[in-house]
Amino acid sequence: MEQIRIIKEMREADAGRGRTGKFIRPRFMVWENVPGAFSSNKGDDFRAVLEETIRIAEPDAPDVPLPPKGKWPLADCWYGDGWSVAYRVLDAQFWGVPQRRRRIALVADFGGHTAPEILFVRESVCGDIAESGAAGEETAGRIGSSPEKTSLYCLATQQGGAELRSDDKAPTLTAADGMSGNNQPVICAGFKHKAGAEAGNIGYQKETAPTIDTGKPMAVYDARGNGDGETVCTLTGDHQSRVTDYTCLCIETRQACAASTPCYDLSPTLNCNHEQPIVAHTLLGSGHDPQRADAATYPVTGGEVRRLTPLECERLQGYPDGWTDIGPWTDSTRKLHKESTDSARYKALGNSIALPPWKWVLKRLCACYERDATMASLFDGIGGFPLIWERLNGPGTCLWASEIEKFPIAVTKYHFGG
Repeated sequence: MEQIRIIKEMREADAGRGRTGKFIRPRFMVWENVPGAFSSNKGDDFRAVLEETIRIAEPDAPDVPLPPKGKWPLADCWYGDGWSVAYRVLDAQFWGVPQRRRRIALVADFGGHTAPEILFVRESVCGDIAESGAAGEETAGRIGSSPEKTSLYCLATQQGGAELRSDDKAPTLTAADGMSGNNQPVICAGFKHKAGAEAGNIGYQKETAPTIDTGKPMAVYDARGNGDGETVCTLTGDHQSRVTDYTCLCIETRQACAASTPCYDLSPTLNCNHEQPIVAHTLLGSGHDPQRADAATYPVTGGEVRRLTPLECERLQGYPDGWTDIGPWTDSTRKLHKESTDSARYKALGNSIALPPWKWVLKRLCACYERDATMASLFDGIGGFPLIWERLNGPGTCLWASEIEKFPIAVTKYHFGG
């Protein structure tokens, strides 16, 4: 509501200077939030976001209807007389970020119909559309792997929205109803080639994965890092001697909305609670390259997973090296801090944005006008949006940025001066 208030006051002031129609500033608004905003207050909070945004351009617009059961689609758009609003969920992993980080991107154009053109990419045009293939239904078969590798099955939580995955993506953890933390266990089981389970026979945690061999069970870790001792799959009794046959890694943090991830490929979403350790259970498979483990998102040293460094977190988010390492800094109360502590850097990075998907959004926004444009940024964190904008439009084109925490304010001032 503060963002809406400020935009309304800016537009009223600009109209008072004689600007009209699409030339009233700000012309565009970009809003970013976590997908949990869809379900907040049973979906009514996101409805309010859409409604208030639309009423900036059309004060007498009718109420935005709440979707059935408050379940918002992952993408949608609205048009009116000279305005448009669109939103979609972006996942940073599809912009080259080695991290699963899903965020709502909402764009409003208060002077035209470009909002959906900014967020959506056309994959077809009107014309002679080729006929689709025949519909078919069949039972999911066995998911296999190469003879030298194992299959990785991730069995997600026991609550709504849980998912079974057998690809290289881990399920997303969700918080249990009525609880502040995430106590629902996530299981990752490695199956030997041709000994895996059929996709239709693996369910949630209450179901037991097929036995590979008799022997020591693989521990199941819940989101608090406690092994509950239940059997996911059993390996050979002397599993160290058979270590070349299996590959499995379960990683999660102890914070709600954390993610569990296989060894290679993607990191869980960075969060601001850097004090929560990463829990891992590993078995190296025959297809495993020890050198690759050391270079993975979570470097493995001596069979254990270590904490990411602040520099690695900066790279995960797409920031320049050392972006949050500003040395001694003075806060808004004129208190001198002798260094940029790892604690402050972790928290600021966890609360910031992953740059690549937002660069994509702002670059497409910039293509919608043929004149110089400036930007103002609200609650930006560590200057991610100003960084992207000035790379696209030149130094000084971000007029101001605001934040509510001392260290992020200092980082933004360090990089953007007055």
